Amino acid sequence: MSVQGACAMRPGATMRAGKSSGPTAASRRDLTPRRSALFAPLAPFARAGAGGSNRCGNKSSSSAASRGFVASFGGNSRSRASRLVVRADGGDDAKPAVEEADPVAERAGIETGGLSDLMAQLAALQNENSKLQEDIEETKSIIASVKPPPEETAEVEEMDPAMAGIEAFFNQPQQKPREPIGPGELLSPPDEAAIVWPEPNENPKFWERPPIRMPENLDPKTCEITTKPLHVVHVTAEMAPVAKVGGLGDVVTGLARAHLCQGHNVEVCIPYYSSLEGKVEDVQHVMDFDVPKGEQWEWDGEKEIRMSDFQWSMYSGKIGGCPIIALRPAFREGSNLFVGQRIYGGSYNEAEAYLSFCRASLECLRVTGRDPNVIHVHEWQCSAVAMLYWDVYHAQGLLNNAKVMLTIHNMDNTGECREEEFMATGVPGSEFNTLEKAMDERTIGHNPERLCLMKGAIVYSNYVTTVSPTYAREALNGSAGFLGKTLLKERTKFSGVINGVDTEIWDARLDNFLPANFKPGTMEGKALCKKYVQMGLGMNVDPHKPLVVCISRLVPQKGINLIEHAIPRTKEKGGQFILLGSGHSDPPFQNLAESVYKNDKDVKLLIFYSDALSHLLYAAADCVLVPSMFEPCGLTQMIAMCYGALPIVRKTGGLADTVHDVDDPSMSDSKKNGFVFEGADNNSLDGALDRAMRYYHERKPWWKGMQEQVMDIDNSWERAGEEYVQLYRMITGIREDNDHY
Repeated sequence: MSVQGACAMRPGATMRAGKSSGPTAASRRDLTPRRSALFAPLAPFARAGAGGSNRCGNKSSSSAASRGFVASFGGNSRSRASRLVVRADGGDDAKPAVEEADPVAERAGIETGGLSDLMAQLAALQNENSKLQEDIEETKSIIASVKPPPEETAEVEEMDPAMAGIEAFFNQPQQKPREPIGPGELLSPPDEAAIVWPEPNENPKFWERPPIRMPENLDPKTCEITTKPLHVVHVTAEMAPVAKVGGLGDVVTGLARAHLCQGHNVEVCIPYYSSLEGKVEDVQHVMDFDVPKGEQWEWDGEKEIRMSDFQWSMYSGKIGGCPIIALRPAFREGSNLFVGQRIYGGSYNEAEAYLSFCRASLECLRVTGRDPNVIHVHEWQCSAVAMLYWDVYHAQGLLNNAKVMLTIHNMDNTGECREEEFMATGVPGSEFNTLEKAMDERTIGHNPERLCLMKGAIVYSNYVTTVSPTYAREALNGSAGFLGKTLLKERTKFSGVINGVDTEIWDARLDNFLPANFKPGTMEGKALCKKYVQMGLGMNVDPHKPLVVCISRLVPQKGINLIEHAIPRTKEKGGQFILLGSGHSDPPFQNLAESVYKNDKDVKLLIFYSDALSHLLYAAADCVLVPSMFEPCGLTQMIAMCYGALPIVRKTGGLADTVHDVDDPSMSDSKKNGFVFEGADNNSLDGALDRAMRYYHERKPWWKGMQEQVMDIDNSWERAGEEYVQLYRMITGIREDNDHY
């Protein structure tokens, strides 16, 4: 179509001139409208304006054509048509004969010839429209003839269930922005009719549904701001949620958040594992810097130490809202340290990697001008920091301000190290391989004798904590093995502090994974969460059956024999059991899941881990089982209480400090919060489990009261964080303005 034609067309002439196409390539040629015949008559019309201009931009010619067009159609079309004589071939140069002048046209100022041209165009358009209508009807009939029958279409287009689930996931209606939540309000009030109830065979699974969108302005957590802020640098191998394997990562992030809220300057120094790529907020490369490193060579019986500089890269960013210092070998080194699919999952020597990281973390503090009040190191991986700080950096005046705290999260791993491996720090291991410093006493008389990194950190730190008072007492009384002797010698600077729960993550009132939220005084949502889980897992939906949940790593420490025994025992006593977890002992539980309990409506063994599903299970549970053989602290039992579930625990470590039996006469009623057993045998477990089942069935009002009571217990990091601040102030001498101790 010419530019002239495009500009001159009027809506009335073009609205039915659409492109028509058929279902097959063969029919397309026959069904294509005759565009040249349709648009050719418009060319004379484009030239019909006064002055004969053919440019669309000429307003005078366009308006004149428009006026002529309206005036021409103002009279009786039938009488006007009778006066027109049009060539049969429809050629563009057709010259209609006009018998007499039209008085209407004369009054409008239109020449007789111009009116004849317009009427000829109208006749041609009407003729073409009729042909188009015929084409459209013909097209419809062809489409109808080749369209498959309805039942065939359904069979061809039937979608694979997995693909149907994915399509449903992405086609979910967009969530409406939620109103801000005021203090004490529930994120999702209990409304059974508003819940989209799950099906057992959903794909994706019901716990993979997107969490509820959080409001923009949630009522903020408030903290009492310190008048004397401390600068604390944590040095750690883990940090939740993205660099986490066990409880260590939860502790570091929870403690850092609590102290940041109080106004302290907190940074976390962590290896920049390759598995963290894309998971660190606001990550930026800061600088590269050289770090001393040594290697020990032996040739013809002669040992030689070679020193060199090894370049590291420093990055800043945030994990879980906390500022971090992330360190890894610079690109030029071509090193594989901290390269792997997961934390602790690379092909590198872990001792060498963490020893190098310890030296790099201290060198980073030096070259960036940081001199914190406290360097808080965690576990054996970062224990060398304490040794290097005092014998290298402080001794040489490179760092002067800090005091060092060590936290032992688990004494099972103490960090055994050869002298030549310690050279990765740039310092000969022989400097520390003495009984008074870091020698591993188990290797005395061996050739060579080795170092114990955790022992060295105990000796060199200004203060040592572990993660519960009972675990500290157990360590002093022999459970720490050979380290017990060192801890006894240093017992004046050793104590236990109960870990906390991160209530920004674990909060039944605001948890956006839950279909309904709840809190003490408004507990209806907990029953709805139980029904939601029962339906989603294909279990018997019965509010009268007590639901026992076990969320655990499946390793011997966690009492796997007792877990296995509790499954049939719970069912025998009229309850339901759900296991969520994985670990070295997966196979026997996987076998049970696929055989004995495959179609059981009261038992579900889920041999994997899902964070979203764990939230739902805590909320649904009536009881949470934690039968550990030993437990430095344990978070499971405290998280359970945050969701109104009564813990069933073995009396050990932090479990003994946080759970007090409901039938213990030595405890006040306000401190009773669960069911406790002391032995490591099935009968001991049965005593606590059976009581829980019986009380649930027989003491309904009491049970509901206990659910609300355990939710009111303060297991937050604010409480634990304050204990750490007091220890920080004790070793640094920096007092709060109102402190008088």
